[in-house]
Parts: sequence; structure tokens; C-alpha cells
Amino acid sequence: MKFQSSLEYYQNMQAWRKYHADAARTQYAELSHEEKAWLMKLNASLRHLEDQYLPILDAKFNEFQARIANPSDWLIDFNLGYTITFYLHESDPEFDSDDDNILMQMQNDHVLRKWRDPDWGFGATHINHAESAVNFLGEQHCHTYHQLYDHCYLDWRDLLRIGYLDVDINIDEQSGVLNM
Repeated sequence: MKFQSSLEYYQNMQAWRKYHADAARTQYAELSHEEKAWLMKLNASLRHLEDQYLPILDAKFNEFQARIANPSDWLIDFNLGYTITFYLHESDPEFDSDDDNILMQMQNDHVLRKWRDPDWGFGATHINHAESAVNFLGEQHCHTYHQLYDHCYLDWRDLLRIGYLDVDINIDEQSGVLNM
């Protein structure tokens, strides 16, 4: 299964949820050593992504907060978020050169670190987000990797289908009503 371009984001997530409920699940212990090593490489890449993008998101957040505090600026509110899009590897059986080949998308709002739990969420790479220390003995999972396997309705074998990813920072600037 993959995202269908004809569906909206939430419709795709509902389709994944239904598919997840009906499909047989692969247990982590069933994966080969090579598959687990590939997943740890994905995890390391996602950890690096979090370390790279958190300062960018925090800087943007601070920039917009300063604009809101400036009475001469028209900005009165904003939404800041990010979308990580995971694409199928070209060798995947469902890969279609005429399709966008999206396996999964993660959309999240960004909250400045000082206003959130510093030990949880995107960028808290100093914390192990592994679901269970027993199942993942010796592994350190970043938040995004944890989200993929625990909250996105993906099977372990689905994660192995990822070929590349893309990150978009989403900014929604909001102004007040112009009085005339």
C-alpha cells in the first residue's frame, strides 16, 4: 500500500489505519540482521534530520514571535509546521514512474523547545524513544523513527520500502482585519 494521489492527507491516513487493522503484522524479531541494520541506518538518518531541522524551526518560530511583538508589523499569528514525505524505493513493486510514489507523510506543528517537554518530540535526540527496551535491546530510536513504526500504521517491512524522503517547512502567516 502507498498514499493515493487522489486522496487528501487525512483520507490516506484513514486508509493506512484500516489496512493496518486488517493486515498481518511483522514482529521485529522476525526481521533479518540485514533488515534491522538497514532500519538502524534509517533511524540514524532521521536523527540527523531532527538535529539539522530543529534549530531551523526554532529560529523561524522566534522570528515570527518577534514580528508579532512588533506593533508596526502586520503579523498577528502564525502556524509553523513541517511535513516529512517518505517515498518508495525505485525497486519497490508498487513504484510507478508516472506516480508520486509516496509511502507515508508525517505532518506536525512545531512548538518552540522552551514551551514543550524538552525530553519528548522532534529534536529530542538525547532521549531513547524506543517503544520497548526489551524489544529493542541496545537500540536508540529518535522521535521520527518511533513515529513511523508506532503511530503511522506502517509495518516493519513497509519501512524497508523507503527509498528517500523530503522535508517541507510549512508557514501560515495570519494578519488582522484592516480597519479603514
